[in-house]
Amino acid sequence: MRGLDAFAHRLIGAVPFGSRMQPHVARLAAFGDQGLQGVANLAVNIVLARSLTHEGFATIGTMLGVHYFVASLHRTAIVLPFILDVGQGDDGGTDADGRWWWLNLAWLAAIAVCLAAIAGIAAWLGGPNESNAWFVDAMALAVLVTPALQFYEFGRRCLFQAGLPVTAALASGCYLLASLGLALALLRFDVSATAGAAAWLGAGVLGGAVAAWALPPGRPRLREGFEIWSHNRGFAFWQTMTSIPHAIYNASVVVLVGLINGPLAAAAFNAARSITNPAVSMVTAVDSLDKPRAARALASDGLAGLRQSVGKTRRLLALVTGLYLGTLIIFAEPILMAAFGPKYADQTLEIRILGLVFFAMCMNQPSDTFLIVLRASRLLLTLRIVTASVAVGFLLLARPYGLVGCCLALLATHLFNLVALRIGERIASRRFLDGGAGSDARTGPAPRRYAAARSGE
Repeated sequence: MRGLDAFAHRLIGAVPFGSRMQPHVARLAAFGDQGLQGVANLAVNIVLARSLTHEGFATIGTMLGVHYFVASLHRTAIVLPFILDVGQGDDGGTDADGRWWWLNLAWLAAIAVCLAAIAGIAAWLGGPNESNAWFVDAMALAVLVTPALQFYEFGRRCLFQAGLPVTAALASGCYLLASLGLALALLRFDVSATAGAAAWLGAGVLGGAVAAWALPPGRPRLREGFEIWSHNRGFAFWQTMTSIPHAIYNASVVVLVGLINGPLAAAAFNAARSITNPAVSMVTAVDSLDKPRAARALASDGLAGLRQSVGKTRRLLALVTGLYLGTLIIFAEPILMAAFGPKYADQTLEIRILGLVFFAMCMNQPSDTFLIVLRASRLLLTLRIVTASVAVGFLLLARPYGLVGCCLALLATHLFNLVALRIGERIASRRFLDGGAGSDARTGPAPRRYAAARSGE
């Protein structure tokens, strides 16, 4: 423990009853970190929704949808192997500031190049058709925004892995100030989606810089980064494949909504999702600590320990997200009016349905953790392909019913997914007990304490 985190630990220990709070500092800091992120994203979306046209806000929503799609690939190709590798190591995560940092920077450069190529293709296909301009603009803005936000996100993960959750919360505080401050300042001179995207760009760079300052990457170690990643390449490949269908019916679904129903539906969906997104921030806060905890539980106590860890996560998420989303469902009308004014005031029904959608989505997360820690990547891929196909089918069937139909289609999709994942847990558990755990049968290295995990059942 170093710097700000050590100071915060001593400070809490000095106050009355502080010794009882010290074991919970990491959890509180994780919630603070995600709370600041959630407030930042919600506040910026409110500012932009009030300022931009429907097409402009649809551009922002689609840009974020593209970013979330790429972020899901980044998470599965880089972040999850990083967590599992460092979480099973003996150095407490301190080596993450070297090899993994430099590997991540190379990945971000590749992301920028790929997105630029896709944006160019979208512009060529769109041609001079102004009706498609909002989508082409969204792809172009994602080229700049996505690498910056992923730079910040990986920095956060490194801070948590190194046991510096208070510093991670500081980085998120800087992210909040930069994103909101830039949005308010830039929109005074240019009321456009480009100005809104610049706010996220600046916030991502500043938040990532704080993480790099607190946990310096050191000398370039790109070759070592590729070497350690290559040991996890099978696991990373299958996890990346699973993230593609998952993004279709989760974070990036706004892209589908826009392509199927047009920019007005995308703008309205983005406004509604902005209000429900703090629940996702709560899930991410829990996931930052509970996924590594679940991996350690499997290594030390076997399948029983993993089930217990995931069960605690499920109960915690049901409580914290249920309280927030339940309040949102009950008071949807005044909340929408307060946030967006009359511009999206007629989305009350949609926000209530999306509240249920996001609660089902949050309840799916512990099952994802269960399958990921068991490295049941192929099973997870199968389940997600099926669910993505169901989502696309439901959305197409719901097209004549507008945004309400989209929301109902998503609710049906996530209820289906909830059932499918619980069945998947049973299948993965049986395979683990039959000796097929560890590498998804052949796609990556088993946990280092695999024998202990097996004997702990």
